Amino acid sequence: MPPTRRERGKTERYYRMRENVVDIAVELFSKNGYTGTGVADIGEAAGLARGALYYYIGSKEALLAEIHDRVMDPLLKEATAIVELDLSFQTRLRLLSESLLWQIVNRQEHVWVFLHEYRQLQGEYRELFRDKRHRFESCIRDILADGNSRGLLQGRPQEDLELATLAFLNLHNYTYQWLAGRRDMQVEELSAFYCDIFFNGILTEPADRAGAEGELAEGRAVLQGMRGIKPEVKAKPVKTKA
Repeated sequence: MPPTRRERGKTERYYRMRENVVDIAVELFSKNGYTGTGVADIGEAAGLARGALYYYIGSKEALLAEIHDRVMDPLLKEATAIVELDLSFQTRLRLLSESLLWQIVNRQEHVWVFLHEYRQLQGEYRELFRDKRHRFESCIRDILADGNSRGLLQGRPQEDLELATLAFLNLHNYTYQWLAGRRDMQVEELSAFYCDIFFNGILTEPADRAGAEGELAEGRAVLQGMRGIKPEVKAKPVKTKA
């Protein structure tokens, strides 16, 4: 996209200062939350008066949108390229996993803001964010659909592809919450662990779903009792005369 007239008028110093303001906002939002951080707080930390600050950020919401873009734009760019690679669906999904984890590992504060504060975006900012998020999810779904079309996936195609996409994301998204205590973990190593679980599970043999139903029923009855729920009594069949 060609630069606008306004963008052409900006200097390198402007962009450096703007990046610095965004960095400061990321730190404050991740520490105090979006609503708990005022424009004055950002200006004070950046050493800018209110008028000068607005020159660099436009608005507090625009600043929040910029933080989300820092995560979504490179992620979406890489995901789009990965989908088009002439590689197996497992390899492409693994690369998507590494791409997502790279953002989580290297931009932990950004990811915190991304996951916790996206609801603060309104109007056009919110619609743009949702569009980018859906496009990224579609990349995961498209790769899974390719594997499904080759007969490599279990289950019902449509319903399970959606659930599989959500399961894939859930494996990754909250890694940032415990990552600080495992700084020895590398992106490739963690991705391999997640994808092993996603593709193969954790059992040495496939789970026996039917065989587990008896024990599950027993366990559920215990839990229902703890919740104060009376067990459902099945009505006995009524005998009728022949």
